[in-house]
Order: sequence, then C-alpha cells, then structure tokens
Amino acid sequence: MDYLLLKRCGACMVMIMTLLPAMCYSSCEYPAIFNFGDSTSDTGTIHYIFPYNMLAENPPYGRTFFGRPVNRYSDGRLSIDFFAQALGLPFLSPYLQSVSASFGHGTNFAAAGATVRETNFIAPISLTVQINQYKIFKQQVAATIQAHGNVSYLPTMDAFRTGIYILEIGGNDFSFGYMNLHLNTSEVQRTILPKVARSIRGAVQALYNEGARIILVKDVGPQGCQPFWLTFFPHSSNDFDQYGCSVSYNNAVRLYNRMLRAQLAVTRKELPDATIIYVNTYDIVYDFFVNPSNYGFNFTTRACCGVGGKYNYNYAVQCGSTGTIKNTSVTAESCPDPASYVNWDGVHWTDEANKIITQQILSGKFFEPAFSIATHCDLQPL
Repeated sequence: MDYLLLKRCGACMVMIMTLLPAMCYSSCEYPAIFNFGDSTSDTGTIHYIFPYNMLAENPPYGRTFFGRPVNRYSDGRLSIDFFAQALGLPFLSPYLQSVSASFGHGTNFAAAGATVRETNFIAPISLTVQINQYKIFKQQVAATIQAHGNVSYLPTMDAFRTGIYILEIGGNDFSFGYMNLHLNTSEVQRTILPKVARSIRGAVQALYNEGARIILVKDVGPQGCQPFWLTFFPHSSNDFDQYGCSVSYNNAVRLYNRMLRAQLAVTRKELPDATIIYVNTYDIVYDFFVNPSNYGFNFTTRACCGVGGKYNYNYAVQCGSTGTIKNTSVTAESCPDPASYVNWDGVHWTDEANKIITQQILSGKFFEPAFSIATHCDLQPL
C-alpha cells in the first residue's frame, strides 16, 4: 500500500519524541509493544532510510494532530499510535531513529513499502529483515542490561516475554504482483498469496522462538475501496459493488485473509502456550463504506488530499506534491475537513479512520479467537 513513497520531497523533520510527552498513566499487564509492518504503521523508519525523499516528510502530512509532518502516512496518527495511547504507553520510536529515541515501552520496526516476502519493491525492509532487526535489538538490550542494569530508555528483558507483538503487513505483496510482475488478480491469488500467508506463519514462529507469547496479526483491508486501486488499474463496468468498491480486487484480499486465518489456526495448534490472534480489520474498514454515516464520514472512496476529479487522486501528482496534468501545473492539497474522509491520500487512512479502527479492535469483537485486552489493561479513551 505504499505507492506514494518514491516521489521528490523537501522539508526537514523534527524528531517525533520531542513532540510527544510520555503517556504512562494507565495500569496494563503489557509493558511494551513490538510492531512490524509497512506504511500503515511506520512511524519514521523509511525517513531514516531515505531522508528527504518521502512524501510523509512534508505538508500536509501530519496536519490534524501534530500540526506538522511527523513521518507518518496520514494527516495525523496511525492505528499503532492509538493502540499505544489506549494502553497508556508513549508513541513507539522507530528502530532506526538515532537521536531522541526511547525504546523503554517497545519498538517499531515497520517500514513504509515493506513486503512480507523478499522482493525488489519500494523498501528493502521486508518482514524477514524486520524480525532480524528485532533479534539484534533484543541481543543489544540484553548486553546493555547485563553491563549496566535496567535503563529507562530500553525495555526490560521481561518485557520481551510479556509485551504485545503486532504484525500489520501484506498489502504491498499484492502491489508487487500487480505493478512489478504485471499479474492479474487471478494470477496473484494463485502464485503469490499462498506464499505470503505461509510467510506470516513463519514470522509468527520466529517471534515465538524469540520469546513472544502474545501476537496480534492484522489482515489486509479492502484495497478495492481505495482511490489508488480505483484509478491506477483498469476496471470493467461490472467490477464495482453498490458502495463503489472494486469487487475483483477486494475478492483477492478476502481470499488472502482466509488463507491467513487458516495458517494461524495451524500455528495455534503447534504453539498452544501462545496467544495468536487474527485481527479482522477488513470488516471494520469495509463497514466505513457500507455505513459511512454511522462513523461521521461524508466521503469514502474519495481521498482528502489530491488534485480533484471523482476520486481526488492522480498517481502522477500525489499528496503534497506539485506536477503537471494535461499541460497544467497542479498541487495535491488537503481537504479542509479530513475527519469527514475515510481516505487521506489515496492509499492511507485518515487520523479519524485510524482512531475508529483502533477503537473497534480494542472492543475485542474483531479478534479470532476471542480475546480481551481490556481484561488485562485499564484502557484509556481515544
């Protein structure tokens, strides 16, 4: 889901930790969060890999909550930010942040553009690389604690066992198949998706081997409802459902999610002492398109930040950038009311959508099997 990344960008960034005071005000059995993913949960990794080359480094990204760009692909917070906030934890520092980072309550290894499997797509930080980074991080923490004792800016060794692990990745593997390999939906379903689901299962096993015991695995959301998918790829006239979403691209996602469910079911039997949860974000997000007024949304398949047109999106001139369309110079600008939109920039969700997604997740209704975070944490209101 990170087709926005490799565009020329400008302005310098202020480190996120200078913006966000610690919020350790709730009682929670989970002292840390370790997150793995792509741009849906990247809080700065891609910025430190390719500085001054990413859209999210520039306005209008970050306008809603932070008042400035903070290396997040949204107008404000991501779901991982809201999740940490609900648990009473500070926002997660990206693993590659070298200054002002604080890892005492976890680490974010997610990188925009990342895929589950090793590919030559946008970012070189696949899920395998992220897990290897986690292993190195854990080793370095252990060595530091052995030499100096526990320190506030690093997690305790017990936190690696009792923390929550989140995987939010997979959408870019679809994109790689469609864009780089030029496969159609049937070919992607047949040749790529089974491998991706199996690789997620392998990643869960690898984290378990490192001590993880509570692992939340998010599925892939309805790509066929996003402006990018609705404009970049050709569609037949009968490829749209009554809510304006692409049936064929959403069907591919649904198939993958069924494969993922099946793989995690096998893993649960193999690792009975672990809590491995499938998080059904697809149904959460798809309901935004089915019942938008229930959530206060006025615009669903139209992006907030763009250059106009039916979907307010054009791949050639993406959010915050200036380019030429039909011999006319245009700038992709933000709408005045992002909270009334589901989609921020054609690919990523708005701050408001991310908040509601997280509230729904924390309700426990979209966990498979049933699991209640609220039983273990004094959840803070969002």
